[in-house]
Amino acid sequence: MRTTCLAFVSAAVVTSITACSDPTTGGNEEEVITTVTVTVTPQAGGAARTFTWNDPDGDGGAAPTIDTIAVAAGDQLTLAVGFQNRLADPVEEITTEIRDESDAHQIFFTGSAVNGPATAQPSAPLTHAYADTDVNGLPIGLASTLSVTAGVPGDLIITLRHMPPINGVAVKTAGAAATVASGGFAALGGSTDAQVTFPVAIAVP
Repeated sequence: MRTTCLAFVSAAVVTSITACSDPTTGGNEEEVITTVTVTVTPQAGGAARTFTWNDPDGDGGAAPTIDTIAVAAGDQLTLAVGFQNRLADPVEEITTEIRDESDAHQIFFTGSAVNGPATAQPSAPLTHAYADTDVNGLPIGLASTLSVTAGVPGDLIITLRHMPPINGVAVKTAGAAATVASGGFAALGGSTDAQVTFPVAIAVP
């Protein structure tokens, strides 16, 4: 398996990952992420809706366009996260590469509107749970579930973390989300490939 490093630069994110070393070959490879999508689908049936964070030039030179994630109290949703490079022609689906290398990647869900494995906020209106695993049985985050309750609107922060083994020692572990919840990303091994913030609006039926 080749090791991919995903490059993401944005005015909204103080992160610039331009290249990473392949611990097997010593080579470097770079990918660009311009777009992050969040698709929510009612578990009881209904139309899927997609919300997009898009940096059109991919380097933070222009302000990104950001959809507000609008959900309603009482919703039980499946959630799918996607990553793209829309500067490529045709559009490059980075999601596929993340899935192929899922044992070295994990997506974390934090922010003021979220309660879940990576953030302990019981009064937050969104409760997140992972719904997918890698070959080692550890969460990935491309597929999840969300339960929505009435609450104060806030934000949802989606962070894609690259955590390949170092000298044969696993960096991605079962406790990664708990580490983020207790100590933030500074306490977590690996590096951030992408981090975006979506505003969240909660409607009360």
